[in-house]
Amino acid sequence: MFRAYAALVTLGLIWGTNFIYMKWATALISPMQVVFIRVLFGFLPLALMAWKAKVISRAQLEHLPHFIIMSLLATTLYYYGFVAGTALLPTSVAGMLSGSIPLFTFLATLLFLREERPTRQMAMGVALGFVGIALSARPWDGTSGISLHGTLCMRVSSFLRSTCLR
Repeated sequence: MFRAYAALVTLGLIWGTNFIYMKWATALISPMQVVFIRVLFGFLPLALMAWKAKVISRAQLEHLPHFIIMSLLATTLYYYGFVAGTALLPTSVAGMLSGSIPLFTFLATLLFLREERPTRQMAMGVALGFVGIALSARPWDGTSGISLHGTLCMRVSSFLRSTCLR
């Protein structure tokens, strides 16, 4: 039981500090550079492991355009929005807005998976979640440092992330 709590606390620290590190990085380099470094250092170990395990062949190079499009949709675009949004927002607000991914996943399920019908209670929970995020972010109140552009970047990125996870 203690190990489970320790794992959750560790995961929370790693996930929660991600936005602080993004904010620090964008003070020194552009959001696009942050994304490039993250994607590169995520790709290199995987490519090395695949090459070492001999699971990559030259015949697979014909699928390279598909892999590039998927990397753009499933990693690069949404992460760029998170980094750009975090650069414009307080880290607490950026982290909270990234938490809207499950809400967008619910909406994507509603639109694309007709066999899974939501209950009224589920719909009310999602609506309450969106209202809560909007009230917490307050993008209409420019005096508190909450950027409308940053909020939109985070929302669009959350939507992209939710649809690419399916």
